[in-house]
Amino acid sequence: MSPRSTPDSPDYRALWEGMPRKRRILVTGVARWWGALVVQRLVDDPDVAEVIGIDIREPRYDLGRADYLKLDIRHSLIGKLVRAVGIDTVVHTLTRIDSFDMDPARAHEMNVIGTLNLLAGCAAEGSPVRRFILKSSGHVYGSRFDLPTGLREDYRLDVNSRHQFVRDIVEVESYASDFAVRNPNITILALRFGNSLNPDEPQPLARYLDLEVVPTVIGYDPPIQLIHRDDCIEAMVLATKRGPGGAYNIAPAGNEPLSTLLDAAGKLHAPLLPPFGLGAAAFAIRQAGIAFLSPQLLDLLRWGRTLSTAKAARELGFRAARDTRAAFEDFIQQRRVLRYEPDRHAYQYEKELEDFIHSRQLASANGEGEVEVDGLAAEGSADAKSPRRRPRRRQAPHRSRS
Repeated sequence: MSPRSTPDSPDYRALWEGMPRKRRILVTGVARWWGALVVQRLVDDPDVAEVIGIDIREPRYDLGRADYLKLDIRHSLIGKLVRAVGIDTVVHTLTRIDSFDMDPARAHEMNVIGTLNLLAGCAAEGSPVRRFILKSSGHVYGSRFDLPTGLREDYRLDVNSRHQFVRDIVEVESYASDFAVRNPNITILALRFGNSLNPDEPQPLARYLDLEVVPTVIGYDPPIQLIHRDDCIEAMVLATKRGPGGAYNIAPAGNEPLSTLLDAAGKLHAPLLPPFGLGAAAFAIRQAGIAFLSPQLLDLLRWGRTLSTAKAARELGFRAARDTRAAFEDFIQQRRVLRYEPDRHAYQYEKELEDFIHSRQLASANGEGEVEVDGLAAEGSADAKSPRRRPRRRQAPHRSRS
């Protein structure tokens, strides 16, 4: 098989004739753990010929033999890339439901406009795309006092949500659903994840749960579902391979009351947040640098939410390996370990600087002059000159071929 197949090549003719062929997969959002860890799994799959990861930021993770391209999904080049490489599967992980560093206007641009452009690129003339995986969120159902336990995928979405992030994801899902109707040759799966836990990149709810003393809402003990990072990745990888189009809830079975969950993990908690004026209290907590609680998370901390997982088990063969309590306890344990690990991204000297200093020290020992390197001095003549090199920050390892 050629390294770059086109829709007119034998590989694609084989696809239409029902013959097996290896997959070519595009993954968005590889600068964050969602996309990067999916790539790490896919590159080791013997049924995958090529994986390309795109993002507007450099990856912080090793992408293995995958290619990385610095590309904005809002750019019109998406369609050209899809056709040139022969992408048959797209995994879209760039959608945001909570963010520390993204305001609602920018989030709308990325979530809605970016996804629309990505879908348009997949539907362009000559496009080989046949499968599209969308990372969505259980927040699309909202969180209210009247929600039933065990929300199924056919439950109405919170289209009139008070929260911009939630409205964006609901809008993205509606566009994806319309796209599937207009393009029946492309199978689209929307994975609605419960609140995820990743100790390396904790999201707002995870950071809140990781506080030394967790403030809860007075008079409320909501049912919570939490899903482990590894289960999130497993669900997305499975979705690239099988399952009919449609929406799928991705979470562990059942739930845990918030107080029970915190007690089991040995976390101190106290009812400190007033149910009235909750937004003002959350703003004060954020201003104090304690935690960031988005409006949709405040609703969750009052009313909770439980997703039914029967459809994902039946159609995708997905069952979370850890229940909510096990996922949370593993998260807390890993966070405690990370507190005592050295900062992997801390300031470090490059080897060339160490070699430079060592060579100057040898020169000084031979009486060849005084050298000062950013405050490090060796004895010798005062008028000796030497270059001053500044060490650079060492980036987290990744493989990049753009």
